[in-house]
Amino acid sequence: MRISILILVLLGGAVVISACHKDNSNNYMMSNQDFVTQASSGNSFEIAAGNLAASFGSNDSVKIFGNHMIADHGKAATDLASLAARKGYTIPNTMVEKDQLNLDTLSSLTGGNFDKKFAVMMVTSHRATISLFEKAASKTGVSDGELRNFAARKLPTLTMHLADAVALQAYVNR
Repeated sequence: MRISILILVLLGGAVVISACHKDNSNNYMMSNQDFVTQASSGNSFEIAAGNLAASFGSNDSVKIFGNHMIADHGKAATDLASLAARKGYTIPNTMVEKDQLNLDTLSSLTGGNFDKKFAVMMVTSHRATISLFEKAASKTGVSDGELRNFAARKLPTLTMHLADAVALQAYVNR
């Protein structure tokens, strides 16, 4: 009888422990794939916008910033693609709708209008990207630890990009 009670207590305890240690992937702010998709789209937008700035910017500072976006976001895109391939996440072939619309808007502008809109978009997109990466880097951001670390490692560069974009915006609007 005592052995039966002991077995029931142990089984009950095992059930409680198992329930406490279940996969808590539903407790994260976003799925791993959602982060990869959004981060990849953001990189693609920054690279494409940087290419436009380098080619069509009328201000040398805009061209320099564009080249900086091509280099830094190109490296980030390569790093993310490598991590995603290793982990089985998909890098989309297209940008999310908002990024594509922003690129389409930039593509239709020239001269000073391009420079001003580019600077505004760089500020806006880097603010959104920082928010995305801060969420992903938090302990409840994404379930994949390597993606969380990736996001955390990229935040200082993104913060620097935002500061530079704010300065660029002030410069082209003077």
